[in-house]
Amino acid sequence: MQKETENIIVLKNVCKAFASVEVLKNINIDIKKGETAVVLGKSGTGKSVILQCIVGLLKPDRGEVNVFGKNIFGLNEDEFLEFRKKTGFLFQSGALYDSMSVRENLEFPLIRHFNLSKSELKERVAKSLDEVGLLSAIDKMPSEVSGGMRKRIGLARTLILAPEILLYDEPTTGLDPATSRDISHLIRKVQKERNITSVVVTHDMECVDITADRIAVLKSGEFVTVGLPEDVKKSEDPYIKSFFIQTNEKY
Repeated sequence: MQKETENIIVLKNVCKAFASVEVLKNINIDIKKGETAVVLGKSGTGKSVILQCIVGLLKPDRGEVNVFGKNIFGLNEDEFLEFRKKTGFLFQSGALYDSMSVRENLEFPLIRHFNLSKSELKERVAKSLDEVGLLSAIDKMPSEVSGGMRKRIGLARTLILAPEILLYDEPTTGLDPATSRDISHLIRKVQKERNITSVVVTHDMECVDITADRIAVLKSGEFVTVGLPEDVKKSEDPYIKSFFIQTNEKY
């Protein structure tokens, strides 16, 4: 059984290149149970590649990705399937199936992984949508809801499998400031209520302020610092300071 203080996600010297471009260079980080780590960096620095390595969509060229105490690229097929059931990934767009209603989108992973009765399906879908405040949208099509609602529905579909890890790829991209703030608070709410271990990739500084327990700042494929928000914000490094200047001026 995992201890509350145990590292759930550990990246050791992770490197990844595409052709001759080295995107990740010796990435090292450990993330504890119930913690939200925010990977902060400019566009094109490799933030999303880190998430794809953690979830097993990309295999590092060198280094290890250990989750729940095991190297995920050493798992057999059954073990990898079990790992993926415990790991939710929220894509930028929400990644809903446009041909399915909201209800059907949420039913899909349940039908795929569990043998549930119709009443159990209905109950779990309703509960998951209610958790993100969108029970009223249950019979709408994805094309009938806003971008912010799509992200909430995508989160509900991810939560419906009760994951222990949640990975967020630019969760507030393309949203207005008020909706971005709502999504950020929802990420925090889910983390606290479910004690989920989360990794948030973003360059949205308000999202960082709301969600982060620790911040890892990425520059040219390397972490230039990993630390508590209050410590990272005190850095005198010009690159790190550049992210916080606008945030600090607001207060």
